[in-house]
Amino acid sequence: MNKPLLLALCLLPASASSASLNSGAAFLKIGTGARPAAMGEAYTALADDVNALYYNPGGLAKLGKKELGATHTEWLAGTKFDFIGYAHPTKFGTFGAGFTRLATGVQEGRDVGRQATGNFDASDTAYTIGYSRRLSGQSASLGANIKFLQSRIGSYSASSVAMDFGVQHQMTSRPMSFGFSVLNVGQGMRYLSQRDPLPLTMSVGTAYRLGGMLQLALDVRQEVHDKRTSVGFGTEYSIMPALSLRAGYASGMAQGTSGGGPLNGLGGGVGLKMGNCRADYTFTPFGTLGNVQRISLGARW
Repeated sequence: MNKPLLLALCLLPASASSASLNSGAAFLKIGTGARPAAMGEAYTALADDVNALYYNPGGLAKLGKKELGATHTEWLAGTKFDFIGYAHPTKFGTFGAGFTRLATGVQEGRDVGRQATGNFDASDTAYTIGYSRRLSGQSASLGANIKFLQSRIGSYSASSVAMDFGVQHQMTSRPMSFGFSVLNVGQGMRYLSQRDPLPLTMSVGTAYRLGGMLQLALDVRQEVHDKRTSVGFGTEYSIMPALSLRAGYASGMAQGTSGGGPLNGLGGGVGLKMGNCRADYTFTPFGTLGNVQRISLGARW
């Protein structure tokens, strides 16, 4: 197996590594924030912070203040995944910008005969610009992103452009919201003579708040090219305004995982608020593949 293909397989999210996939750019499937990850990534209807750039750009319009957020993820197989985003509300709508990067560090290269060929590194990067605005009546909002994608494996590289679209609707008669998003619309990434389509994903979700303290969220996602459907369910319980406990389940992280364990798909975390600042932590077990830990920091002003 050649170097680009070997490392590309290593970079796949655990939920996809043993499946027969038709799409590439698997790093686009990795969520950006600790809070949504703890809630089973059921964030399409709930997205109300800078992480809306990843889950549903329509949610950016919910921000009433400027926000800066960053997440560091200790991903699988020793890889690192980082995100930084900024959202800026104006009278014309909310603008956002984000940067994500998956880095593997130094890898040992081998040829088809398993002979060492020297070390190399690899990375995947996405630069995102988003915009969202509320519709008349303030109960619904629309948003869109444009993303510039770069992938590099040793001396090989590829690039592409993609777009995301999303809408959210908040009911006025009850504490319930709905969301719909279409992510990663584009031509795909081409390495050498092979072009793989982007992981086109359609997601629909709903969120409901009980008693002002308990948040429930549900998402259903369809990966169009890979013909896979997954479900995410999440809960968030606010013990007090400064402390929240979260738990969730994502079936996409449990199905078809090679080397996984009985807790695959489950996640849990905690969130702290201190004035205009927040900190979130999430832990997700992946059995023999290891554990994924995320920490997010953010501020609004």
